[in-house]
Amino acid sequence: MRTRTTILLAGVLLASTACPRSTETRAPEPPAPAVPESPPATVDVSALDRNADPCTDFFQFACGGWVESTEIPPDRPAWFRGFSEIQERNQVLLRRILEDAAAGRLDAPYAEKMGDFWTTCMDEGQEASLRTLQEEMAAIAATEGNEAFARTVARLQQQGVDAFFRFESEQDFRDTTKVIGGADQGGLGLPDREYYLKTDEKSRELLADYERHVARMLELAGVAPEAAAAQARTVLEIETRLAQASMARVDRRDPYKIYNRLDRGGLEGLVPSFDWNAYFAELGQADLQPINVATPDFFRGLEQVLQQYDDEALRAYLRWQLVDAAAPALPPAFVEQDFAFRSRHLTGEEKILPRWKRCVDAVDRAMGEALARPYVALTFGAEGKKEAQALIHGIEEAFARNLEQLDWMDDATREQAREKLRAVYNKIGYPDRWRDYGALEVNRDSFLRNRMNAARFESARDLAKIGEPVDRGEWFMSPPTVNAYYSPLRNEMVFPAGILQPPFFSTKATHAANAGGIGMVMGHELTHGFDDKGRLFDAKGNLREWWSPEVAEAYRNRAQCVVEQYERYTVEGLHLNGRLTLGENIADIGGLKLAWNALQAEQDRRGEGPEVEGFTEDQQFFLSFAQSWCSKRRPAYARMLVTVDPHSPPQYRVNGAVSNVPGFAEAFSCPAGAPMAPVDRCEVW
Repeated sequence: MRTRTTILLAGVLLASTACPRSTETRAPEPPAPAVPESPPATVDVSALDRNADPCTDFFQFACGGWVESTEIPPDRPAWFRGFSEIQERNQVLLRRILEDAAAGRLDAPYAEKMGDFWTTCMDEGQEASLRTLQEEMAAIAATEGNEAFARTVARLQQQGVDAFFRFESEQDFRDTTKVIGGADQGGLGLPDREYYLKTDEKSRELLADYERHVARMLELAGVAPEAAAAQARTVLEIETRLAQASMARVDRRDPYKIYNRLDRGGLEGLVPSFDWNAYFAELGQADLQPINVATPDFFRGLEQVLQQYDDEALRAYLRWQLVDAAAPALPPAFVEQDFAFRSRHLTGEEKILPRWKRCVDAVDRAMGEALARPYVALTFGAEGKKEAQALIHGIEEAFARNLEQLDWMDDATREQAREKLRAVYNKIGYPDRWRDYGALEVNRDSFLRNRMNAARFESARDLAKIGEPVDRGEWFMSPPTVNAYYSPLRNEMVFPAGILQPPFFSTKATHAANAGGIGMVMGHELTHGFDDKGRLFDAKGNLREWWSPEVAEAYRNRAQCVVEQYERYTVEGLHLNGRLTLGENIADIGGLKLAWNALQAEQDRRGEGPEVEGFTEDQQFFLSFAQSWCSKRRPAYARMLVTVDPHSPPQYRVNGAVSNVPGFAEAFSCPAGAPMAPVDRCEVW
């Protein structure tokens, strides 16, 4: 997910658990496996650790048996009982759809394009892609002068290359009826600025290995060894300079810090050495004026880079960014080198992801809504949509009731919150209007060219929104995606069909299971509209202070309790960053509370349901919630996520949330003062 999209999708439920560079194997691909069975529709007793005390460590009690019996697949950095197993089932279904498309057996819009994209991806040799890379390398080598340089940067960005910075459309934070341009920091080969700035021995070793990795990849692309080593040093220098100028992730969580509408003249003033006229002309936006510059200091730093380094050094940087972006589509030597570096330092997998899974993901990224149409027909019907809508309605009613009980909120702010709640727009399953891929060029020659064409198609589609009315029907995730999100600028929640599956949701599950699974997810996303960042946007999505000063201060004090609680948690010897994870932690706690209160209201109407496997309906609710988050992570991956992921690790998402919901202690008869029943709880909502 790109940085700008992360701003829009403030409430994404889960960071990706797939390897960032999942890649191919040399062995022939086996036939598509059978679709894995769904997990039980309610409590999974095999996942329990009955020797654990639920009042001491509920995650261990609910998931200990699963953790003990589950091995992380060698080609994955992590494994979830919920997300990963749903994704595994989805990928098998999507593979069958794509194989039918490639063979001409699929009767669906854009079936031929999907089949061609899949076919080029499944070619292991990728010799045609190597030729495409060489053509692009030659174009970089021929770049001379400011105008040509700016046009090359624009062309590479359009093709999916993270060259220096990012530019795409965004809603104006102050007037969300308008779509403007958005310029933002970028251009790093490692996951975060912190990797370049830390000076401990382990970090220095990583940077040294990264430099060797860059040199080796450039060699594979045809650069002579001595020149590749020199260019790698230059690349690391430039990226370090960009990292030093970049805004930290915690600061980026403050929307006031990343809203700086300077328009075109202001951007040009920050980086006068860059030919912005040529750049925007290449993007097809020659007359573009309204621009938010998210991180002005970054662009000041970019100006210094452009002044300090000569043309050859800048070409070396562009060359590396191209190779880095293209690596998954290149011959095996590139793939293996790329995987070796990233698995060793960032994700920890033992094996490369099978090629067919990588290709399923590639088609989904390129043509997600085309692939979704046959997928939705197979997996998600009208009955599921109707039941999901009823669950959301119950969650929203619970939030409305809770609003009336908040003694720290004054009446004026409460009325503004009511207005925002009433305005929340919900999207379930799939779009009302499918995306048109008619302009996307796909052939059966070069997979890399197809990837670049898909990126160019998406860039053109995105930039064309500037100056046009906001399309409220647009989705920012494809329907097969196993995730969900809340957008503060649109004040909307989106639940793709991909996540509306067991163990989160099933029309065959008990009400308690659905409430604890997808109900908590729905409450989580709704709470994002009122978390430390979402609360700064009003009912129309505009960045506006609608809280009275006294209520805002009361909110910050309550949020600080959450910061301090989660900073006490550790992973692989590293303390969590309570500021980075604050929004997600508030959403986890608030989401579980909302789902719990909605269940209690349902019980008031119909009475408490029967026991299942010896557990009351209230206990089933919390077990369903926790067992949706049963997970294991490799140490390297867990350490990386502490730096870059705004979500807490799953064991703390479970234990941190239940310890702040009094209903949990009641359901499991926990004594006051137990770890899961602290005397002083954190309560924001």
